[in-house]
Amino acid sequence: MRNPFIDIKQNLLDSKERVINYQGSDLANQIHDELNKKVDDQVLQIMLYGAYNAGKSTFVNALIGEECANVGEIPTTDSVDTFDWNGYRLLDTPGVNAPIDHEETTIAQIKRTHVMVFFIRDGDQDTKDVYERLFNMLNLGKHIFIVLNHQLASEEDKATAHQKVLQILVKLAPQYGVSDETIQQIKVIPMNTQTALKGRLKNDHAKLLEHSGYSHFIEAFIDWLKDKDSKDSHLAGLKSTVKELWYKPVIEQLSSRDDCHLDSELNMARDDKTMLSSRQRALTSESRNFLNHELTLIKSDISNVLQNSSNQAQLDSAIQSAVDPIGDKLEQWLNDKIGEVSSSMRVSISHEMEQLLSGNNNKYLDMGVEGLGKIANADNIKGALLQGRKFKIPGLKGRWETTLGKWAGKAAVVVQVITALYDLYKSNSEEKAENERNRNASIQLYQAVEDVCATVKREYGDISEQVITQMIGLRIQALDDKIAKLTTEQGEYQKDYQALLDCQADLEQINY
Repeated sequence: MRNPFIDIKQNLLDSKERVINYQGSDLANQIHDELNKKVDDQVLQIMLYGAYNAGKSTFVNALIGEECANVGEIPTTDSVDTFDWNGYRLLDTPGVNAPIDHEETTIAQIKRTHVMVFFIRDGDQDTKDVYERLFNMLNLGKHIFIVLNHQLASEEDKATAHQKVLQILVKLAPQYGVSDETIQQIKVIPMNTQTALKGRLKNDHAKLLEHSGYSHFIEAFIDWLKDKDSKDSHLAGLKSTVKELWYKPVIEQLSSRDDCHLDSELNMARDDKTMLSSRQRALTSESRNFLNHELTLIKSDISNVLQNSSNQAQLDSAIQSAVDPIGDKLEQWLNDKIGEVSSSMRVSISHEMEQLLSGNNNKYLDMGVEGLGKIANADNIKGALLQGRKFKIPGLKGRWETTLGKWAGKAAVVVQVITALYDLYKSNSEEKAENERNRNASIQLYQAVEDVCATVKREYGDISEQVITQMIGLRIQALDDKIAKLTTEQGEYQKDYQALLDCQADLEQINY
């Protein structure tokens, strides 16, 4: 899982020696410390909340992949344990029913918390204190995940436990002034935290992680990260600050030197590289927006499929039929957009591309084939990379059908029984609109549709990112080779200048 804040710290470290050479040790170290503090202040904080034996510590150990949090011990202090998880900060609070007064400590940490994970054990779904805190957090605008920690074996039992939690949320929401629309956004994820930990300790055993519900949580968390524009704006602001305080003074200092000017072809090559890097980032974002738009158009179709399918095979087939046209549109969109990028380059890299893609044992071509999931052979990919405006990515058509597979395996467990559930509630359609059962059915249907769309967006989005990264990334590599040839006879100042420009460009590439 990528963490942009770790990447920014590494970017600062990679360029530190050159910045010190021109800014001096004292000033450079002062700015470096200041920027590191700004990065730390932006780190996402995730608070874990629930009974002291609800599985929070086991969950922490599963996330981190080692047994670092004490499990099963009764808390004796009001301290909040902090753990680093891929650069995100986990806050493990004393349990709701811990025999200590920890309210002030918990409230103080909540103010600095972005997202909260509430833990409920199967059998304790109606723990009043947990729901009271949960609704209070919703009213404060916190994003909520619920982990339903269970020892259940069948999908039906998991679905039943999931439904019980949702029923309680629906019943209590009006008492706290929380709307059904807000409840719809809460992910309730059944998870066996002990099995999840076992899977992580066994070298990320895929089947254990999938069966435990751990993979579902990770997918839901990443989806939330990618979909939040506010986080993107915070990250953009932080990168802008680093660029202004760290890179700009040194780059301006070097660019003003008479012996540091770059020739016109080198400048154009660097401009093309900057353009390609920028378009690579933009296209990744645009592809997600494209998918969001297309999926919005078919949500009603997916809803109808969920309500009218009589068995799993029929459900899978109907969902696939609804989704396939999006794959076709996305393929054409990628062909057009990457072709436009290729045609906008000012510097010819045909010679460098031929060299990159020549030979029988070429790591760049292998990377392209591997990155595109072996959807085409090396000759086809080589042909696509060497084309200009008439760009055609080879072999994508078959990938759309084979990648999604059984969507239901990755969607929320409640989808397994959504049809039968909705049929049960349809018989009460003439009752009041506010009837709890109808509200519950409506919310579960909404979440089921969203889960299908999230799965499709994740799979298609990953494919799109692979295509964009590899097809544009190989062109960037060719430009790097051309730039290297043009700079072989340059002096130390020019080399430092270009190295810092490269670091600044790398900073711009950092994203979620």
